[in-house]
Amino acid sequence: MAMSLQTPDAVRTLQRKLYGKAKAEPGYRFYLLYDKVWRADILRHAYDLARANDGAPGVDGVTFEQIETAGREGWLARLGEELRAKTYRCQPVRRVMIPKAGGGERPLGIPTIQDRVVQTAAKLVLEPIFEADLDPAAHGYRPERSATEAIQTVLSLLRQGYIDVVDADLSKYFDTIPHRELTQTLARRIADGGMLRLIKLWLKAPVEITGGDGRKRLEGGRASRQGVPQGGEITPPTMVQNFRLI
Repeated sequence: MAMSLQTPDAVRTLQRKLYGKAKAEPGYRFYLLYDKVWRADILRHAYDLARANDGAPGVDGVTFEQIETAGREGWLARLGEELRAKTYRCQPVRRVMIPKAGGGERPLGIPTIQDRVVQTAAKLVLEPIFEADLDPAAHGYRPERSATEAIQTVLSLLRQGYIDVVDADLSKYFDTIPHRELTQTLARRIADGGMLRLIKLWLKAPVEITGGDGRKRLEGGRASRQGVPQGGEITPPTMVQNFRLI
């Protein structure tokens, strides 16, 4: 499991500094973030996290085994150079449908391994900043928190005399998030144009869908104005949980 991987000291130190600054100054906008994404130690740890999660290949069919057979370090070095030179381009997201517990299906987006690694690297940099802004009562998709801990919190509140529990779900939430408002929300904390550009690339990535006849087609892309993929490393924790309309 990815959770068992120890964060390198240099990466942890960076995260603590980012969190501390964000917590101390709620209105501060961070200017130098993108250069951290292609730092060798961050990319290497991002790869290890993605590798631990394993998962199916994306639209290019490339597997972790193929990358490691060809040479992981060389692959990471080339990816880092693409990010540094800003020639990195994300690939389409492969969509599969998975059954929902209450019936029906939920779309799941599977990015390529390359895109998963870059998204994980961005998450390592961005998560401490937005973590500082989250409500203490929020548990979903947060580091060192779990559904079990959320249940224990509810039980504790019930023992204190609270008697009402509200169970709510937003229909097609991920599919309807407007890109413009989401980007504005992120820009309240991110002033780094390179980082915002990187996020926009993922928002505008087309989705590859396989029809009933077995034929593949692309949907979305640059013309899309709403929706974020479910399944990428960057969502929902870093972007979606901090999205709020004002």
